[in-house]
Amino acid sequence: MAGTASVARVFSSFVQTEESVIFLPVSERNRQFRLPDHICRGFLDRAALQPEAAALKAHGGQGEIITYAQAARAMLQLSGSLNRLLPDAGCRVGILSENRPEWPLAYLGILAAGKTVVPIDAALKIDEITRIVTDSELKLLFVSPRFEAAVAERLPQATLYSFDTNSGRSWKALLGDEGNLVLCLENEVAALIYTSGTTGSPKVVMLTHGNLLANYAGVSDALQFDSRDVFLSVLPLHHTYEAMCGFLTPLLAGATIVYARSLKSTELLEDIGSNRVTVMCGVPLLFEKMAHAIQRGIERASSAQRLIINLFLRLSGLGWGMGFKWGRQLFGSVRSKAGLSSIRMLVSGGAPLPPSIARFYNYLGIDFLQGYGMTECSPVISTNRPDNIRFGSVGPPLANLDVRIHEPDADGIGEIIVRGKSITPGYWNNPGKTAELVRDNWLFTGDIGRLNRGHLWITGRRKLVIVSAAGKNIYPEELEEKLLESPYVLESVVYGRRKENKQGEEVCAVVVPDVDQIRSRFNLGGDASPDMDQVRKVIGAEIDSVNARVAEFKRIGRFDIRLHELEKTSAKKVKRHLYVQTGNENQIN
Repeated sequence: MAGTASVARVFSSFVQTEESVIFLPVSERNRQFRLPDHICRGFLDRAALQPEAAALKAHGGQGEIITYAQAARAMLQLSGSLNRLLPDAGCRVGILSENRPEWPLAYLGILAAGKTVVPIDAALKIDEITRIVTDSELKLLFVSPRFEAAVAERLPQATLYSFDTNSGRSWKALLGDEGNLVLCLENEVAALIYTSGTTGSPKVVMLTHGNLLANYAGVSDALQFDSRDVFLSVLPLHHTYEAMCGFLTPLLAGATIVYARSLKSTELLEDIGSNRVTVMCGVPLLFEKMAHAIQRGIERASSAQRLIINLFLRLSGLGWGMGFKWGRQLFGSVRSKAGLSSIRMLVSGGAPLPPSIARFYNYLGIDFLQGYGMTECSPVISTNRPDNIRFGSVGPPLANLDVRIHEPDADGIGEIIVRGKSITPGYWNNPGKTAELVRDNWLFTGDIGRLNRGHLWITGRRKLVIVSAAGKNIYPEELEEKLLESPYVLESVVYGRRKENKQGEEVCAVVVPDVDQIRSRFNLGGDASPDMDQVRKVIGAEIDSVNARVAEFKRIGRFDIRLHELEKTSAKKVKRHLYVQTGNENQIN
């Protein structure tokens, strides 16, 4: 189609060409593999089916390639060595490393030995790492080369094994005779997860072997990956979302996992294209940046080209409303030029996503699925399906979970509670917090939402709800979503501030403006220091626009501007507690 070719030319300045692929309906994807009774036994069964298939690829596919047979052998070798070094059952072994093939091999080896794995966030400072190692009473720690010296100096008594093959502490010393697979009971703890703590101090979540198996079963049923899939792993593996959806589920399905070289957009696109990646799990921030890059390409096009693109997007949206995915045909060459022709599925989780982002990708012809979960649920609770997508929702609950709304109000909104085998037995060494979390076998998520036509919709976080003077609830996420619709807003945090000598809370916002967009739109030039008066004027106008679209009691009364990206956890969640009650807010008249 001539029009499609014109659209594709818009992207030619910053993307590469890839050939198209055939997308199979979910019902036609191969599902011959039975569900295992143990994560490691399932992996051994998969390795026996396809021993020479690539399991793990380092450095964007440019580094070492490990086959399923090699990975299975390494898992059993580590199991044997760990049991010789640590004969006590259930003792704890840590992993401190950036994403690389050795990380999942160490994880599987620890589980195969019947030990408990403690993944440690590679973005933490040495003092924080030391606290976790000490608190969890680790008996042994796997580290990547970048951490070896610092940890050895700070913790000289620790037993370290480095992923550096040239080190005197090299983990290769553990890859000797194969050991036996230790089959743990379902209720035995498989992993201790130190949560990121976006609103306060972290807690330590216990996940059992039964928890992991149940969540794997639910995710694999919902999304149906198979041995033809190639995953690009971009999120940190210590995060349970990536561990389940970007590591355990793909490997048990026989897929190949490629570890991205970096989060730079050019390298991500190269890694996707050169490896023919079909699936990528990410967080909203990553997908928003990718979408904005494409949209900026559209803005640079001629008026005729923009007209064609917008027409095709409208046509795709019209087809979507009638149950047809016309975007696959309309934007085939665009995806090819963008290096995304092999992508069949993008999965977003970990934080709220503006519905406009999901709509944009789906209209382009890529199945973009928003899901929902929490570490305490191993972690996935619900997700949209390729054949059942509703923009703004987080999809139907997994088939093996029971999800309900606790004490719903007149609009059906209440706290989301979950029951099923994925649910944590509680927080390690913290019975008080465990009692608050799990009551009568129901896990109280702390999130507010509603169920509608089988889909779960998240309204907000109970702890973040702002209460107006009239006692009405205001959900910050709703306002943040509307702010992010502005081309001049990169990030935002909305919170409530107590009014002096008055009832209720005032709605305030911290906004990170897109200074480049503001300069371009208002012809402000390219000076290093932006005109803050103009920036405040533009952001104030955008907040006025948001306020005009919401009820009066929800309106943002004050805002503060930050020119730097908001501080986040390694899972790319904003550390909200750092940005409340700044005292520097500008009042909205």
